[in-house]
Amino acid sequence: MNIEKKVENKDLYAGTHIVLTSDKIGTTEICRQQHKTPFHKTNMLKEHFLLFAVEGTNELQIGNQLLSLKKGEMLLMKKATYVEIVKRGEKEDDYMYESVSFSLKKDIILDFIKLVEMDDYSKHNTPNNEILIHPYGIRLQTFLASLKPYFDDTEKIKTGLYKLKILELLYDLSEENPVFLQQLMNLNRNDTRDLMNVVQINYLKPYTLEELAYISGRSLSGFRREFEALFQTTPAKWIQEKRLQKAKELISSTQLTVADVCYEVGYENVSHFSRLYKSHFGYNPSLTKSQSN
Repeated sequence: MNIEKKVENKDLYAGTHIVLTSDKIGTTEICRQQHKTPFHKTNMLKEHFLLFAVEGTNELQIGNQLLSLKKGEMLLMKKATYVEIVKRGEKEDDYMYESVSFSLKKDIILDFIKLVEMDDYSKHNTPNNEILIHPYGIRLQTFLASLKPYFDDTEKIKTGLYKLKILELLYDLSEENPVFLQQLMNLNRNDTRDLMNVVQINYLKPYTLEELAYISGRSLSGFRREFEALFQTTPAKWIQEKRLQKAKELISSTQLTVADVCYEVGYENVSHFSRLYKSHFGYNPSLTKSQSN
């Protein structure tokens, strides 16, 4: 099976943005574009994600954490992370922005871990949920440069060769920074997360049940089954009740408008939110607002 190659954002920015994709391995992107104005993007990561800053800067908002990734730095983010990213070029470099990113499927990480466990490696204690920025040196710079012919070549790329390049990347990272290897090990151990913690953290966000199941590392059917055993109700009913209770609290205790509260508690349609609120409490949210003033 060959690797699919696709050109993104061809007409939006000067430069190139090319994506290589394999169903079994993951995705590699090289983006080199001129960003005279910052480019904003939000995304929930479907796979574990490596980002290398080559030119320009990346500002990332991950929950309450704000990170700045500069030229010569990289980071690893676990799948099911909701991230807001702002890409910008620097004036002294004619606003050129360049990054190389890798979305890594579980199978390729497992293949690498099986190989690396054949060797001795030193363990480093790293917090499971901490996102660390690592500088990268000449070894990884050389590796990133070695990828460019695969993006420029018109010939089809074989899956076996692509897999070898990704394994080479993970080896280079682990050799250059042993802490990264421990982070990768932690990702593999923590794919399935505590369900109660997942829903408590995310119920105010506009996620579907499918997305919540994905974040928790479960299938949709497994998520529903475990949720109902834990909470004695369906996920949809529990989330709706928690959101409406939070909405009532915000309407009564803050200066937020009904529309602002609607978006704050994870709904995207004010009329729909108002109908749900009235059905649950017996009166409109606007009446709650007037009674609290």
